[in-house]
Amino acid sequence: MDDPRESASEGFGGLVTADLKTDLVKTLGNTEEHFRILMDLLPICLLAVRGGIVLYANPGLLRLLGYDQAEELLGRPALSLFPPEEHLKIQNRIKNITQMGHADNPVIEILMIRKNGENIFVEGESTAVVHKGVPTIMVVLRDIHSRKKAEEALRVSEENFRSIIVKMPEGVLIVDEERVLFANPALSKMMGYPPSEELAGRPKFVFFHPDYHSVIRSRIQRIFGKDGVNPPLRLKLITQNGGTVEAESSSISIRYDGKPAVLGVLRDLTLQNQMEHHSALQDKLATVGTLAAGIAHEINNPLNYLLANLVFLTENFAEIKKQMDLRGCADERSGKLFKEITEEMADTTQGGERIRDIVRGLKSFVRSNEDELVEVDLNQTAESAISLTLHEMTRKAQVVRNFAQGLPPVTVNPGKLLQVFINLLINAAQSIDDNHPQENQILVRTGRREGMVFAEFTDTGRGIPEKIQEHIFDTFFTTKPIGMGTGLGLSICQEIVRRYQGTLEVQSQPGMGASFTVSLPVKDAAKALGTDLGPPPDQDRGRILVVDDEPANLEVFNRLLKKKNEVLSALTGLDALAILQREKGLVDSIVTDINMPDMDGVALYQRIAEKFPGLEKRVVFVTGGIFTPETKDFLKNLPNPCLEKPFDYVKILQILSPWKGLARKLKNGGAEAERNHDGATGGAL
Repeated sequence: MDDPRESASEGFGGLVTADLKTDLVKTLGNTEEHFRILMDLLPICLLAVRGGIVLYANPGLLRLLGYDQAEELLGRPALSLFPPEEHLKIQNRIKNITQMGHADNPVIEILMIRKNGENIFVEGESTAVVHKGVPTIMVVLRDIHSRKKAEEALRVSEENFRSIIVKMPEGVLIVDEERVLFANPALSKMMGYPPSEELAGRPKFVFFHPDYHSVIRSRIQRIFGKDGVNPPLRLKLITQNGGTVEAESSSISIRYDGKPAVLGVLRDLTLQNQMEHHSALQDKLATVGTLAAGIAHEINNPLNYLLANLVFLTENFAEIKKQMDLRGCADERSGKLFKEITEEMADTTQGGERIRDIVRGLKSFVRSNEDELVEVDLNQTAESAISLTLHEMTRKAQVVRNFAQGLPPVTVNPGKLLQVFINLLINAAQSIDDNHPQENQILVRTGRREGMVFAEFTDTGRGIPEKIQEHIFDTFFTTKPIGMGTGLGLSICQEIVRRYQGTLEVQSQPGMGASFTVSLPVKDAAKALGTDLGPPPDQDRGRILVVDDEPANLEVFNRLLKKKNEVLSALTGLDALAILQREKGLVDSIVTDINMPDMDGVALYQRIAEKFPGLEKRVVFVTGGIFTPETKDFLKNLPNPCLEKPFDYVKILQILSPWKGLARKLKNGGAEAERNHDGATGGAL
């Protein structure tokens, strides 16, 4: 056997002696020890594995995994330091070095198990080394758990961010300097694109009206890649079909997919514009309503004495004709002339009554007290609505009335019910496309069924498609062109009718017209408006005090009442008090206007109650309209009649007749006569 010292010397080229070899071995041992010390001191984590068993773990790895001593790891299978889902990955990397002959494995992110069972993320790479002459795998590990948690939190945050903007009701658009990066479904819907159509990747200006390209470009450049926010801007968007949508845009600088971007929130202003338009329209209507109420008030006084004079003239002509016939001085020519004059006066009266109905409808329509509920005649309200919309309807169709007689009243706000009827009539007219009234018809029918009264509005227009019938009462739903309708008419009508426990129903077939029916409950089925009061009973002459600041009205009252009454006239409330003082309060009744200078009708009533107790019960108020809320509240709590000009003079005669002759009886019989008279006639009003 050869001398080992000789072999060693030969291995080093014959230059190494036995002593030198001993020194080298000693030096190598010292180097390994120094290397071990160095690995123990390094802040990185080191793991040595041989044959799948842990051979070495430095203090950095112990700290990472939560172990106190290296002995807790040495000799354990290396796979025990990793969760089961990572085992195949580890085995493949071991084979890559031990069997495939590769010198190292690239960096990988992987989970490890700490001593307390917690999984943590690490980043590791491995290489083949020779330890004590035996092949070993050295693994270098770095703690990336905090980074991975931050990345996961960022990922969740981005997912939440994406989820939020996807579900936002407003449109969201994310762009870079050139193209669209993201558009949410709300924006697609706003722009008229199908939900499935991908908008990302398109040029960023494709959605914006050309008039706004310059300002949008400058807004993006101002905040792109910087922290900044652009204030709201109203602009126009271009829809898929080439239409426009007005929107409000606010934008902010963000990072999207790790790159600078701008996020814009686009809010559709269509609904807001409709509401603003409706509000402006309401303001205009309020102004027009105030003007109309004033005009109606001014018309009422001359219209009142115009109609009264026509009644007076008609009666006088009838009396003249009667006297001429009795005296035998009427010939064929005069008879013909009297007939023509009578017919002309009847036509004039009819025209005046038409004006009266229109004015009455205007006053009801613009009535300011929306909470006021009174008993309303359905037929009269329908007639007022027809009068106010007749010009619109006669261009399109013939208006046919089919009113049931003797309908009981309904308790509603007259202006609101009139608003419903007007809206339905206008809709009926607008549903008829051509201007051939002889070929079309709008039927207004009233009736009664099952404890309800109804008004039905039927047209021969184009009808309503079945698929949209269920939406016609929805707020802001309209089939009219933009700017022609707000979609509020029918929804407001339905709300008004429901407020009075009624219903608004529709029946329609395309091409066959439509029928809208308003049904309202009847509270007192036995009571009906418009009942003929009949002629006033023929009694002895009475004494009536008439108070009105309009001389023509005083003259009219005097003409109508003087045949069977003594009429006392006063232009002011103070004059009326002076007359009553002079006559010691001995008048049958008092007819007074409400709106008068110096002392109005309410103040006069109060002074009468103070000076002539009991006489205030026989005060009848007349008015042309427009009085204060305080006056309305005062009259609301009084049983006294209040008639609006122009009124039916037969009705006022009927109201005054129960008191006729009372002044004479009081003069003769005193208070007992008044009590007996009140007991006999108190229910007449």
